Amino acid sequence: MVNKPKLAKPKITKPKIAKPKIAIVGLTSDEGCQFVLLDLGKKLFNLFKKVELINFSLIGSEDNPYPSEKIDVVFVEGVPITQADINTLKYAREKAKILVALGNCAALGGIPEMKNYQNKEKTIRFIYKNLKKVANPEIKEIDNFVKVDFVIPGCPINGEEFLKFADDLIYGKIPEICQSPVCVECHLRGTQDCFLAKKEICLGPATLAGCEAICTKNEFHCLGCRGLLNKENARHFLNILEKFGSKKDVEESLEIFGIKDDILESSK
Repeated sequence: MVNKPKLAKPKITKPKIAKPKIAIVGLTSDEGCQFVLLDLGKKLFNLFKKVELINFSLIGSEDNPYPSEKIDVVFVEGVPITQADINTLKYAREKAKILVALGNCAALGGIPEMKNYQNKEKTIRFIYKNLKKVANPEIKEIDNFVKVDFVIPGCPINGEEFLKFADDLIYGKIPEICQSPVCVECHLRGTQDCFLAKKEICLGPATLAGCEAICTKNEFHCLGCRGLLNKENARHFLNILEKFGSKKDVEESLEIFGIKDDILESSK
């Protein structure tokens, strides 16, 4: 009896499914929002398993970190101060299917925007003695240069909130942000003393919730780092605040995280 040779089973190769591509780009900033992402630890790497990470500027970047094709989501942290920042931002917009402002600096100008409300020539001299080679532009949010598709608010951002939004964004869905004020979270967290009840300036009623009222929980009034609540009657709220402090005190509170321009614009 002749043994028939065994035929090798054909190998079935599964087609590779392309993962969504993401990039995390840093402009001029303290990189606080990117550190929040690193603090997520394993949770962040679980997200990275779902995607192809093209660039993460805090970890390291290349001279030309972008592929020729589009990137599904580009997260941008910081403000464009230098021409290099502006070029990076515009290139990111060119490559991105969805461009996201990551945190307060990108969305509202953040702490750097305080310079706009002061004498910027005088302010810069606190840092530099020789100003000949130091650019000193007005601080502008990234939506002054490019179209922004979504904003993840906060200073810094909330890491868990980032993960929730990222799950939608990487598949092309623009998330919805719950439109409620910080005061709601303040109450839910059991904060005993309301600053407004004590007639002290607090921007909680005008500020978008999502921070878990961390400032008021730690006995510090809200300064609006998450931006203006869309449906807030800003002019009425400003009138109330001015009963608790001078106009200068109110304006200084609005300036710290760049909420002043938005709240004054909405109250016109």
